[in-house]
Amino acid sequence: MSVITSVPYHRAVDRVSRWCSWYTREVDVHAAEGRRDELASDLYEHAIWAEKSGASPRRVARSILSRALRGAPADLSWRHAQRRQIALADPTGFHLRRVEGALSALVLVVASAVLGWGLFVLTRIALSSISGEIRPGSATALTIVSFVAVAIGALVLLSRRRSRFLGALLMVLASFGLVHFGLFQMYSLSATVGALTFTMPGWDLASNTLIAGLGAFFIAAAIWWWPEHRTSSADTGTRLKTIGEMAR
Repeated sequence: MSVITSVPYHRAVDRVSRWCSWYTREVDVHAAEGRRDELASDLYEHAIWAEKSGASPRRVARSILSRALRGAPADLSWRHAQRRQIALADPTGFHLRRVEGALSALVLVVASAVLGWGLFVLTRIALSSISGEIRPGSATALTIVSFVAVAIGALVLLSRRRSRFLGALLMVLASFGLVHFGLFQMYSLSATVGALTFTMPGWDLASNTLIAGLGAFFIAAAIWWWPEHRTSSADTGTRLKTIGEMAR
């Protein structure tokens, strides 16, 4: 069997190509294309050499993956150098893009925390239903299930650049439902929540403030990511640079 047409070789090439696509993202387009072309040429020459030397496809695949693993530090060093060049050429835009990336990660973390709370409440409901403490299939439980499904859909949308604004809007609904109905359900399941409800003077104010804060947070994210603001990476860099210049 030819090495170039073998399944092990193609699998190894696919894995290495994915790694190359990952570490060449957000760098100069021409530099990234040159790096990918260089990798493709190297992999082809490796396969031609293997054909002449009589190496098996599996051995070639292992050799390719081993070389990729050993070369990973050099790849990351190359990426760092390329990113440094971008930062030196446009320090304000580079800094603001990093800030936007951090804020995007923060939105995902907060959304994941809200979903985690919903899943925790569902787990308590399931355990209490099994033990017979509450009636299974209550209206509140079904409502929480619905909001958990909304939160999962919102997280999927948030993970994609073009649909992040819609994911943020859905999280406004999900955060309200999971916090409000989750605390209401936990009142009958948790002695701690029940005690806090009666003994903590500002309990209602705290829960309402949390709901309002989450809503405002996700609405702000949706406004920032609204379709009118979605552009290509080059346009985004220009827009961020303009904002930085206005702020100075």
